[in-house]
Amino acid sequence: MFVKKPLDRIFHQVWSNENRALVRRIWYGYYIKNRLECRRNRELLTKIRADLKYDLRDEPLISVIIPTYNRGWILTERAIPSVLEQTYRNFELIVVGDHCTDNTERLVREIRDDRIKFFNLPERGKYPEGGWARWMVAGSIPRNKGLELASGEWIAPLDDDDEFSENHLGLLLSNAVQNRYEMIYGVAQMETESGEWVNCGSYPPTCGHICHLSVLYHSKLKFFKYDIDSWKSEEPDDWNLWRRMKEAGVRIGFVNSVVGKHYRELTNWGR
Repeated sequence: MFVKKPLDRIFHQVWSNENRALVRRIWYGYYIKNRLECRRNRELLTKIRADLKYDLRDEPLISVIIPTYNRGWILTERAIPSVLEQTYRNFELIVVGDHCTDNTERLVREIRDDRIKFFNLPERGKYPEGGWARWMVAGSIPRNKGLELASGEWIAPLDDDDEFSENHLGLLLSNAVQNRYEMIYGVAQMETESGEWVNCGSYPPTCGHICHLSVLYHSKLKFFKYDIDSWKSEEPDDWNLWRRMKEAGVRIGFVNSVVGKHYRELTNWGR
């Protein structure tokens, strides 16, 4: 009898990506789990909609969440400055370390901005050992912790090596409020292997055509969590989150404007 690890190894060697994903999803009970969760999410969505607010007059607080692991230099030289330079000023910036052991906390606190909050997890997230599987869900634990700590009416995710455009928060928020969207996203410039840039972002949202940094969504949707097991269905944790929102019936909008940059860099998450 095969056990799961040998079975996974055979699928990676012999099967195409599409067939491998199908078999893995059956093996891990993806379809049953997804159907049950979708029903639950729709019920929760119906309950929270009565309390949703769409008003710019009070300048609603936006919680920007950045997970990080031992990359204080790029975090404080690129990601954080891009948030502090926003034209929309009412935000809090929550940085969650995945048990950072370098000088990340010191570098963040040296910025001296009361809107910045740093929290370091007491231990690292327990991620899968495989490189590709690990990449798909690395950072999901500090991301979920950031959601717990967020106090804003809207959530804006950002990775520690990427950056927002100056109008990121204001542009997405104004369009979400005007059209009563519960989630909205824009276009991200993505750096390719050649060092050139291509645009990523189109409607409707599909895997590979929506970038994590380009999204803004209402904090009432915080019951949607990043799934550390999304690798089992061959899905990155961010796309898995957007897909579940879409299938539950979240009102999703799109702005055909560049709202940030996604850089191609070696990552520390897999170490």
